[in-house]
Amino acid sequence: MRRKRRVSPSSVERPPQSTEPGTGTAPATRSGSLAAAPVTRFRSWAAGSLTPAPPGVGPTVPREGSLRSRALRRRRQPSQVHLSAPASASTAAGEEVEPMLEPEETAGSFSPNSPIRVPYLEEYDSNGELCQEPSLFPDPVLIEPYEKAEQEFSDKIAKIRKLPTLDSDTSISPSIIQESAADTIIEASKFVLGLSSYIDGKLLSKCSGILIEWSKGTGIILTTAQLICSTSPCLDEWLGEDKYAPNAEVCVQLLHMDDFKTGTLMYLDKQYGFALFSVLMDEPKRLPCFSNERFAQDVFLLGRYESNLLIGNGKVLSKGAGSYKRHHYMYTDGHISPHGAGGAVINLEGDVTGMITGPKHFIPSSTIQKCLEIWKTYNHVPRIHLGMKLFGIKCLSLVSREKISRNYNIDAGLIVKAVSAESNAEKLGVRMGDIILSVNGEHIATAVELENKLLDISKAQLEKGIGLGSAVDVTLALDVFNTTKCGRGRRLLKAKLSRTEEIIEEGKYPVIYGRPKKPVEV
Repeated sequence: MRRKRRVSPSSVERPPQSTEPGTGTAPATRSGSLAAAPVTRFRSWAAGSLTPAPPGVGPTVPREGSLRSRALRRRRQPSQVHLSAPASASTAAGEEVEPMLEPEETAGSFSPNSPIRVPYLEEYDSNGELCQEPSLFPDPVLIEPYEKAEQEFSDKIAKIRKLPTLDSDTSISPSIIQESAADTIIEASKFVLGLSSYIDGKLLSKCSGILIEWSKGTGIILTTAQLICSTSPCLDEWLGEDKYAPNAEVCVQLLHMDDFKTGTLMYLDKQYGFALFSVLMDEPKRLPCFSNERFAQDVFLLGRYESNLLIGNGKVLSKGAGSYKRHHYMYTDGHISPHGAGGAVINLEGDVTGMITGPKHFIPSSTIQKCLEIWKTYNHVPRIHLGMKLFGIKCLSLVSREKISRNYNIDAGLIVKAVSAESNAEKLGVRMGDIILSVNGEHIATAVELENKLLDISKAQLEKGIGLGSAVDVTLALDVFNTTKCGRGRRLLKAKLSRTEEIIEEGKYPVIYGRPKKPVEV
């Protein structure tokens, strides 16, 4: 875990000993060299700290490995708790502090749990200044409050992970299509093209694309945003760290050998991960028809590398997106080369049921069609940010679904995998492991269904003249089941339309560590 670096105000007086957690009294030091050690303040997990989190971070479950070693690697982040800020009486007593809710937000039979906050270490020298380098061998007595807070955090996460809603099992039943469908594949290949991107003449990426429209000598190609992604430092899409090069040169290889054309970027959608390019070309032999996707459906995966067709086959899995992927993905048990990204998922009739985004996942056609419909009318695709990562109960294994049904008498809904720090959802009391039973009175079975529902709501708002930058909020009525207290309640979540990708931030709070004073050299 990395440390936070900042200079504490010089006006703050610090006692010469570290304080005991939650008491404000100083323990006895072990040696004279520790007598002038600066104050160690911390906010323990058990105290339910509601300290605002620094921007740009989101709730996660800690990875395996030494928690203490991660703390010593933490670097500076903004917006930390003031060193001299006194702990409240309830916090000092180790009680959970619940946020106050508005009257319209408190309808229901349960009160929310405290938000998840990850402890981190702040270390000060004897002059009261934040240390620029971590101690290699910190004093065990002074670092004890941090280790205690860290253990409390780990215990709470371990307890939450025992909830049936957070069971990691999913059902996968691989199956390979046996019958040949050569004619279907050959016909569908007529609208699958190869694309490549370049920056300053250097190759950036090679992907595939779907020719979706043609008019008056110009074709429109649907492809993945990965084609012009210049930097992708993190696997977690919810962090929003991918960088794009909209000015990259894009080359489209048409179906005739050595027939290359320059593609022009028309639209880039970072939330849903697709891009649209126009290209001058002759009338194509065939354009695709779209059909809605279904679980357990037999499909083919079609891409193109240079002039060669890429082919994969499999079944659509009853599987939801993982913690690192956004809601709108579906999965197959088939496989295709990474260059097939941007290509077509087709059914046995040759209709497009999705766009490939990876070797085993794709964006379903139901979502693509809604995005294209909105884009054609308004030249952009807005989205409502919920501040949550969600997962459909329907996509769990039967063992997990039975466990949830037995414990909570719930057979369908969306499991809350994470809640963004300081989001409206967190302020309303929605917590990790809860279940969203319905949205605006409509039961939602999968995260893909939720995304399509949000697109419909966004379109309706645009038709009313409520667009980007409007002062009017979009209100969603969420029926929530709190799994730790087994209570139901309705929450009115207010949000705005946004054209940027949603970022889920991690909630954190600091634990202060003061270095022992160095002996004066004579």
